Amino acid sequence: MSIPQIRLDPIARPATRMYMHPNEQGTILALLNGIRPRTVVEIGVNIGLTAQAVLENVQTIETYFGIDVDPNYQFEIPAQQIEYPGEPGRLVKGDPRFKLVLRGGLMPSYADVVFIDGDHGRKAVMVDSLWAAEIVAPGGMIIWHDYQNPTVQVTEVLDELHEKGRQLFHVANTWLVYERR
Repeated sequence: MSIPQIRLDPIARPATRMYMHPNEQGTILALLNGIRPRTVVEIGVNIGLTAQAVLENVQTIETYFGIDVDPNYQFEIPAQQIEYPGEPGRLVKGDPRFKLVLRGGLMPSYADVVFIDGDHGRKAVMVDSLWAAEIVAPGGMIIWHDYQNPTVQVTEVLDELHEKGRQLFHVANTWLVYERR
């Protein structure tokens, strides 16, 4: 059973994230504006390109938690080690709504939206997905990046979750999957 595809009209925005395809950031903005979140958690904030776009374009956000890892973290997929940002959240650290959380620190216990784009190894994606399902409010959303990216293990985890009954939707022409809670 494959994850069904849907089509969404992204908010027009030039691609500014080095690891995203054209229209993916705009699609995230369209999804978020559709539910008007107050609290967003991004796992894998990197330097903050997505956080910056969301904070500039989703007016309802009160708190944005950017979660990343310290320089000693060992990714499950060794090639991903080069993705560690020198300064996680650097582009948004001056925004009072932004809160940086390093893995192992005090994690948020509630969110309207969780965007998962951190460690792309099987175990990490599963752990992040299960945790996100626990903290996302009813009517909220979980969004994953890198579905159908053959270099990582996101696809197998999401296919498994879908087969177990999670209502996931793949946004056509992107590596994005989302679930409304």
